[in-house]
Amino acid sequence: MNSSYNGQMKVFFNPDALLGLPAYGIQIPMTDGRILKIVEYLNQRNYPIISNYLSSFELSRHDLARVHSEDYLNQLFGTKEDIIKMVASTFELINSDGTYNRYTPKTASYSLEELVSKVLLQIKGTMASAREALISGESYYLGGGYHHAMSFGGRGFCMLNDVVITARWLQHLGLARKIWIIDVDAHKGDGTAELTFGDDSIRTLSIHMEKGWPLDSGTSQEPWFISSDVEIGIAAGEENFYLKKLEEGLHSLKKLDQEYPDLAIVVQGSDPYEKDQLPSSGLLKLSKEEMLQRDLLVYNFLKERKISQTYVMAGGYGEFAYEVYCEFFSNIL
Repeated sequence: MNSSYNGQMKVFFNPDALLGLPAYGIQIPMTDGRILKIVEYLNQRNYPIISNYLSSFELSRHDLARVHSEDYLNQLFGTKEDIIKMVASTFELINSDGTYNRYTPKTASYSLEELVSKVLLQIKGTMASAREALISGESYYLGGGYHHAMSFGGRGFCMLNDVVITARWLQHLGLARKIWIIDVDAHKGDGTAELTFGDDSIRTLSIHMEKGWPLDSGTSQEPWFISSDVEIGIAAGEENFYLKKLEEGLHSLKKLDQEYPDLAIVVQGSDPYEKDQLPSSGLLKLSKEEMLQRDLLVYNFLKERKISQTYVMAGGYGEFAYEVYCEFFSNIL
């Protein structure tokens, strides 16, 4: 528990870490524009942004191996063909019949395997921001939140699980012993649940669509059905109960242990927003006001208990995604 909250959220961003998915021919509506609009918003208010963190520490294969299997890392750092196959699978670019899905390679400026280095830079942003939160009380990384990546591979646009990689890294360094991961993305934090299952040093909460992706395929034996410590499914049309269930879930998380964590990592997806433009987010539709209430509920719950908190952006699709994050910043900065 952090006893030196200084009331100033540290914001991390480096343009070199922007994914730039259209440059790889990937047409998923998760654009860098949402991040750049937040940066513009903060710059207009002369709010400081930390950008010189990429060279402050090394991200090694050992850091990744605490979370992901050797077989998967061998593919990730394997031949060009291995990497391209892995990226295509992670971003669901090729259908079973061989046709392209939200993928136009003719428009690409870069080959898919070059995307790996960008994701590694994103992980460094999550790590640097979390380390800072342990010092100053709160931080935000404008990126990250790849909560679907599992031990054995990438899924759902998430190549490597930066959230759990960061948690394990902090524990390895002795900077944190107990960590909470609070996931408010529209989609279940399935990779995070799989990677931390049975580990009481990392407690997880996920509030998400009760149905839809990733819970619309396979059986209950599939790894994406593994439950978080606190699992909250919201059925379509039950948005009126969202805030009440989230508050109850936070209190349930608190009751799991006798002590508070050293750090909470908040996976702050904006895709529950009613204006989100990813079809698979459509079973959960919160207004802008409800999204702000969601975010302030989590923020104040942690701050009132002096629990250090760090944020990653996770899902948020289309031209309106930035609005959710800017509303949050306008209320806490």
